[in-house]
This record gives sequence, C-alpha cells and structure tokens, in this order.
Amino acid sequence: MTDKPERIDDRYATPEKYTTLRGIYHDARRRLSDIDWNYLSCGTGDEVTLRENTAVFDRIRFEVPLFAGIDNPDTRTNVLGFDLSFPAFIAPFGGGEAVFHPEGHLAIGRAASAAGIQQMVPVAASHSLEDIAKASPVASVFQMTFVGEEAAALDMIERAKAAGYSHICATYSPIRQWRERMMEDRFSLRSENGPSNFGPGRSDPAALKELLAFTKPRWTWSQAADVIKRSPLPCIVKGISSVRDAQAALDAGAVGLYVSNYGGRTIDRTPTALETLPAIRKAVGKQVPIILDSGIRRGSDIAASIALGANAVALGRLIAYGMAADGEDGVRRTLELLRQEFWTTLGHLGCSSVDDLNEAVLSNGATSINLQI
Repeated sequence: MTDKPERIDDRYATPEKYTTLRGIYHDARRRLSDIDWNYLSCGTGDEVTLRENTAVFDRIRFEVPLFAGIDNPDTRTNVLGFDLSFPAFIAPFGGGEAVFHPEGHLAIGRAASAAGIQQMVPVAASHSLEDIAKASPVASVFQMTFVGEEAAALDMIERAKAAGYSHICATYSPIRQWRERMMEDRFSLRSENGPSNFGPGRSDPAALKELLAFTKPRWTWSQAADVIKRSPLPCIVKGISSVRDAQAALDAGAVGLYVSNYGGRTIDRTPTALETLPAIRKAVGKQVPIILDSGIRRGSDIAASIALGANAVALGRLIAYGMAADGEDGVRRTLELLRQEFWTTLGHLGCSSVDDLNEAVLSNGATSINLQI
C-alpha cells in the first residue's frame, strides 16, 4: 500500500438514499416486524452485556490536538495478509440472516467487495459456503463451530479450502442461549432461512442437529488444538475474553485472536470485549493479529478499538441493519459511512494513518472505564 490514499468525500450534500447510519438504523426498524427486530437486536437474560457493549464506547474520551497538520488520513491497513480499505471485516453472523434480506451473505459479500474489506462467512449462513464463495470475491474466512466429531470438523474445513477460503475462524458450541425476547415471541427460523451447509452430499445432517440443539459436550482445548494443528487452513479463534484463553488459543496453534462476547447474545453479565482487549494485547505482544467485535456502531468506535490494541474490528449488527434497510445497497452504504466517519476521526486525532492510532489518542478519562492501558 504505497500509493497515496484515496480522498474520501465527506461533504454533506450527497445523492445517496442515506446520509447517516442513524437513518439506516431507523429504516431497518421501520421495515422489520417486531418479532424479526427482536431477533436482530436482543441479547441474553436482562441484556446487561448487550447494553454495556455500546455503553463502554460512550465512556471513551479522545485527546484532540489543536494543530496536527493532517489533510487526508490513510484509512488502509493489512490484517492477516488482507489489504483492507479500513480496519474492518464482516463478522460471521448467521443463523437466519436471510430474515433481513433473502440474499443474505451473498449480498453482504458483494457489498464488502465494493467497500474493499473482507467477509467472514458463518457455518450457520442461510446459503452454502460454496454459493457464498462463488458470489463474493472477498469470502476469505469461514467461521465454524467446533462441535461433534473431530473428523467432521476437518471435513468441513476441507470443504472450505476447496471452495477457496484462506482462513478458518473457530469458535465453541455454547449451550442454548437464554434470549427472552425471542422466547416470548416464540421465534423460530423459517425453513427457507435455515443454515444451508448441511444435508445430503455435504456434512452429516446429524451435525446440524448438534449445532442447533447443542446436544454434544463442549470440546476441550486439547481437541481444539488437535484440529487446529491438522487443519489445512490457518485458524483464528473467536470468543477470546481473557488472557488465559488468548494464551491457550496461541498454544493451540491459532494465527490470530478474535476478542468477542458474541454481541451479548450467549450469556449475560460478561465483560465487554473492549474492557478485556488491553490486557490481552499486553499479554500476547504486538505481533499477534487481534480482531474485535461486540458493540461497534460508529467509525469512532473503530478508532477506539485500534487505539486499545485491536488490528481490526468485525461488523455484525450494523451490517444486518443495512441489509434490513435496503439490501445490498444498504450494506454498501453502511460501510461507506463507517469508513467516512473513521477517516474523519483519524484527522481530528492528528493521525495520518491507522498505524498512528494508539493509547496516546485517549485522554486520561479513558481510565474511568477501568481499561488496563
């Protein structure tokens, strides 16, 4: 990335349908039924973690220099060998994303490609990993749940490799989540929106039951390490929320870490991803790639995440909002607005590039959220 960065047009006048992320959010809410909105926006239990995921970013304070001499910040970066127009991936959210638009990750992948970022594709996507790879030139990371037999997991990885994916994002299989808004709605995925990576000629259909019903025990680190080391594709591990698990993932052979509490959708009253990030970065050193999700809603949140130790963020709910609002065009516009806001944040902070983002851009008030920086 030696060329000069593209100048981002941040004028208020625009022919675009949406001028702000706020507008996309409100249009998504208007278009979705109450039941589908609850599926998208809920967390578990009392939703304490769901709220804290965003509230923790609200408590971040930046230190803005008066004169910095920055005219066109460079938002580009490289993470895990991928050139990104700004430090973001599409998060591997699934399990019925076609509720929001029938093309699901097919449309998301095309929008991500237009935006110059990479797509993580979930095993629970509404379209097969092969179909998504054909539709999306940036479907590079395949996320899968480590559950059931190790041989079946390795078979799935072989399928991903054959389809053209370059990395695996491995995570664990939790017991069923206690999402009360969905329970009260008696929500269930419509059959046409269910996961498409299981069935005749693919993985054993019984694995689908295991994935959704969580009838099998969670793997041990020993099992995970065995599969990671035998995998034909390099693996990152998602769900890291402690120094202990970060080290275990690296010991198991992971090439990167994905710090996440799953958007507050697995278990309530866990630390936010942003709170755990600085200690994890300090423990693993500067060379280990770290991706963070859970609570990202603005370009300034991306800047805060990078300053506190992430190399990139992953975008889930924001992408679903864009898809619900206006399909592929809504996702594309969401990514454009995020990049523009991130660019603006860099300029105000006196950062000429992503590499300039570090804890020095945070004011002393950042310690009020008990971050270990």
